[in-house]
Formats: sequence, structure tokens, C-alpha cells
Amino acid sequence: MNVLVIAATFLAAGVEWVEALTIVLAVGLVRGWKSAFLGLIAALVALIALIAGFGIAITSHVSIDAARTVVGVFLLLFGLKWLYKAILRSSGLRALHDEAKTFRETREMLESSRGRFGVDRVGISTSFGGVFLEGLEVVFIVVALGGLENVAASIVGAVASLVVVAAAGIALRRPLTQVPENTMKYVVGIMLTSFGTFFAGEGIGVQWWRADLSLLPLIAAYGIASFVFVRFLKRAPRSSSGFDIGIIRSIQAAAREVWGLFVDDGALAVVALLVLFAIAWYTDHVTGQRGFASILLVVGVLAAIVIGLVGPYRQARLAVSRAQDTASAEHERNRTVAPEETLVT
Repeated sequence: MNVLVIAATFLAAGVEWVEALTIVLAVGLVRGWKSAFLGLIAALVALIALIAGFGIAITSHVSIDAARTVVGVFLLLFGLKWLYKAILRSSGLRALHDEAKTFRETREMLESSRGRFGVDRVGISTSFGGVFLEGLEVVFIVVALGGLENVAASIVGAVASLVVVAAAGIALRRPLTQVPENTMKYVVGIMLTSFGTFFAGEGIGVQWWRADLSLLPLIAAYGIASFVFVRFLKRAPRSSSGFDIGIIRSIQAAAREVWGLFVDDGALAVVALLVLFAIAWYTDHVTGQRGFASILLVVGVLAAIVIGLVGPYRQARLAVSRAQDTASAEHERNRTVAPEETLVT
């Protein structure tokens, strides 16, 4: 399991470090490297303190079983958020994440507020905010994937990814646009959802086949199911008007970022929680069926994903219908106006 934890943490943290690197590079090139590095160091110190404080609080005041259950539930919601977005991006219902665009937007924002070149409040705060907000997700990934028992393995994966991304950033001094970030997010979403299902299931009394080895079929099941979802959504009609549900991207406030850490689609989160409560009730009231409960849990999680995807799918169809209605109305108007114009001529 340690190998899976290291691999999952490496990929998940790597995605966040790439996004943080984009902001740090923009600050360094526009406001000065001293400002960029001061903000970066301050954010890393704050994140380390957060990890230490969070770990001590859990191990001192919360039982291992309760902590594993809570962490598992949040990890499942976190993984579903990533997988949900990845499915929408892969099916074309959401814009692909573009680090080059993020870099340009950050650079333009910094240039518009440019003061003296060197150490300045805007540059430091921008670097700090970007690294800290992206690092919040890394903190959760480290604690959650560590499962309170393999924290060392998850730290190794996170630190290794930080070293690789930082080395690439120093060598290139430009955004890592060649990194297949959207593909990585897809893979990470599958792995985090699998880990979350496993930990949450253990916490509510589910008995997994072959214990930790059940993670492999879980990853395979979610991978295959998500591929089917993508293929189905790709067959949905597309609007020529360029409909896109994910076009708005802006820097979020810290409170909203923390909320968005676990919940992106309300229906998806609510159904996932209802599934967990239902399975917990099932394992408590039905004896001898804890193995079958694991199958019900996976089916329930997949049902939650389907329900979450219904909204974007309907919006896509509605956009196409409106575009067709507009085109038909325009065509009828042209047919009506054309004879009158001919008579006037």
C-alpha cells in the first residue's frame, strides 16, 4: 500500500505544486524574485506549522478509528471533486486547465498594480496566497492519504513532487505547460476516490476483499466507469455558440477555497454523504453482509457521480436547444424580410 500512497501523493501534490509554481514565476518575473521567494517561504512555513498542529491535534484528542472515518469521508468528497471535473473536461463540457493562461492573467494583474521593482507587498502577498491556497490541498492530501499510519509515505511523495517541480521551474523559469496536468488530475481523481472509498468504508464497517489489495480493483472500477461516462457525455449535442460551464476562473477568497476543497457540486456531495449514511446503517442492522456492503458502497458512489453529471449534461442540451431555436427564428425572419426587400428594390 505504501507504493500506492507515494504514487498517489506524488501525482496529486505535483499538480498543486505546478499551479503554485505558475504564480511564483509570474511574481518573480514582474515584481522581482526576492518578493516571490519571500512569499513562497512564508507560505511553506505556514503550511508546515499547519501540518504539525493538525497532526498533533488529531493524535492527541481523536481516536484513530474516528479520525480514519472522518478523513476517509473528506478524502472521498475530495476525490469525487477531482474526478467529477476531470470527466467534464475530458468530455468537453468544461474548459481544460491552462497554466499558460493562468500565468498571463497573473502577470497582467501584477503589472497593472506595479509599483517599485523589488520587495513589495503586492508581490509577496500574491506569491504567499498562491502557494498557501494550493498548499492547503497538499496538506489535506498528505494527512488523508497517510491514513494516520502511512504519513511518512505520503510526505515522501509530496516532498519528491515539490523537488521535481521546483527543479524544473528553476531550470526553465517558465510555466510547465508541457506537463499533462489535465490527465494527471484525471488519474489523481480516480486514485483519491478509490482511497476515500476504502478508508470511509472501513470506518463505517465495510469489510473489503483482501484488505488493502481491494484498492487495485477499486481503482480499476472507477477508471472503467469514468471512461464510460466520458464516452457517453461526448455523444451529447454541442452548441456552436461555444457553451462552457467552467469558463469563469478567478482567485477565490480563503474561506471559499477551503469550502471548495471538498465540495464542487452540491448534488454530488449530498448524494455521496447519503450513500455513506445508508451503508453505515446497513452494516449496523444487517449481519453477515459486510462484504456485500463494499459492493453497495462502490455502486452508490458511482450513482452519486452520475447524479452530479446530470446537471451539466442537461445544461449542454439546453444550450444546444436554445441555439437551434435562435437559428430557426433568424432563418424565419430572413425568409419573411427577403420578399419585402425585393419589392422595394
